[in-house]
Amino acid sequence: MFRYCYIALSLVAIVIAAITVSTFGIADGLSIVAAMAVACAVPLAVARRCCSWWSPTCCVAFAVVALVLVASAVNYIYATTLQQGATLEMPILDCDAGGYYKWALHHYDGRCDEPLITFFGFPMAMLALWRVLGVSIVWPVAMNLMLTATSVIMAASLAVTFTRRIKGITPSATAAITMALLGLHGYFMSQGFVIQKEALNYVSLTMIAMALVWLQDSDTAHRKAIAAVAMYAVACVVLALVRAKYINFAAFGVILLGLSCWRTRWRSLLALVAITGITWYLGMYFSTTYSVEQQVYNVTGGEIMTLAFKGDNYQSMYYGWMDGYFTLPMWKRALYLPFTCGTMAIIPFPWGAESSAWTSVMPRVRIGWYLCAGLMVIYYLMLSWRRKHSLGLVAWWPVICYVGIAYICAGSVSRYTLPFQPLFVAIAVYVIALIRTDNTLRRPLLSAYAVYAIALVTSLVGAIFIIS
Repeated sequence: MFRYCYIALSLVAIVIAAITVSTFGIADGLSIVAAMAVACAVPLAVARRCCSWWSPTCCVAFAVVALVLVASAVNYIYATTLQQGATLEMPILDCDAGGYYKWALHHYDGRCDEPLITFFGFPMAMLALWRVLGVSIVWPVAMNLMLTATSVIMAASLAVTFTRRIKGITPSATAAITMALLGLHGYFMSQGFVIQKEALNYVSLTMIAMALVWLQDSDTAHRKAIAAVAMYAVACVVLALVRAKYINFAAFGVILLGLSCWRTRWRSLLALVAITGITWYLGMYFSTTYSVEQQVYNVTGGEIMTLAFKGDNYQSMYYGWMDGYFTLPMWKRALYLPFTCGTMAIIPFPWGAESSAWTSVMPRVRIGWYLCAGLMVIYYLMLSWRRKHSLGLVAWWPVICYVGIAYICAGSVSRYTLPFQPLFVAIAVYVIALIRTDNTLRRPLLSAYAVYAIALVTSLVGAIFIIS
């Protein structure tokens, strides 16, 4: 069976390569094909060497996800270059993507003015690629694709860690299911190759999640604990340069880890606290527009936050409903959390694409998120408080971050939650494993999932009528 899967996937890859070469020409087409091949091969090679659970099933699941990423990335390159009469060297980019690209171009050869950007990490990485390979949109897109593919594999590794004590399900099956489910997260995937910092956020937050999970486990060996601290440090350094705001969320994870195992991991905890403090300071130091005062505004609200969010034309109707939210007292905004958290879970709406372009449609492919969200709700409401089935306090880390984002952004910016989705999916797969193997849990969990499905459909139908 795997032989036929490999043949089919190889044919799909050949078709994508042929279309790319015929569209962009031989020279540019081959450079795109080579970049995408390397972007997929690097995480695959690392996984085959480092992951004991890797199997032909995992290879097929990863290949499907990688091909979806590659096809979408090639479409993105075409949409920002040839489709608009531009070149691979000078694509037509808007918003933050255009600012990052122009910043890198300014520091490469000074051909354009230097725009004001908040964090330099991603454009610096883009500039480094250009110093070696020359100016082209292809290289940063391929880099982001590679990082996203790496995050998918790391999510699979997290799921294997969670399910390793469950009998009746193999590690390779767990990993393959995780990669397949994450591949169905259209919004997550769609932001993983564009000229944005999301891919670096994905891999950094997933590394932090892995480090926290490893350190929480009392069976983790000393050398692995040291590796976890080192991985946490690397991730925080990247975040300090790319998006220092997320270091605040990393601090929440350290607090939960401390509550969970401060007696046994106090040395590691001291190291994590020091790393968090130093990298947070570095993030503030390297940022041009982000400051401690702005972080206070994020929490306390006020007119500054109102003006910042009213500039989003895509969600003007929503902000009309929420008018005055950012000027409310903190306790009143906390009362909105059931609504803001629920709203953030279902946007971008599946039917709300601004155009027929794949880059606009892909974020609306929400089936993977909707499937996993119900499983996650089941875990937190029905399993997390049972000692036998609990994954520990660290499993609450993404929930705290999710609620914090909903509170700060009035539930309107679900993109900020994307870096936590690998950990969410790993937890969802853990619930799937329990449903599959535990007869006593199967019926109540499936019944709860049916209630969730009815509530989800009702919410989506209601949203359709409200918006229309």
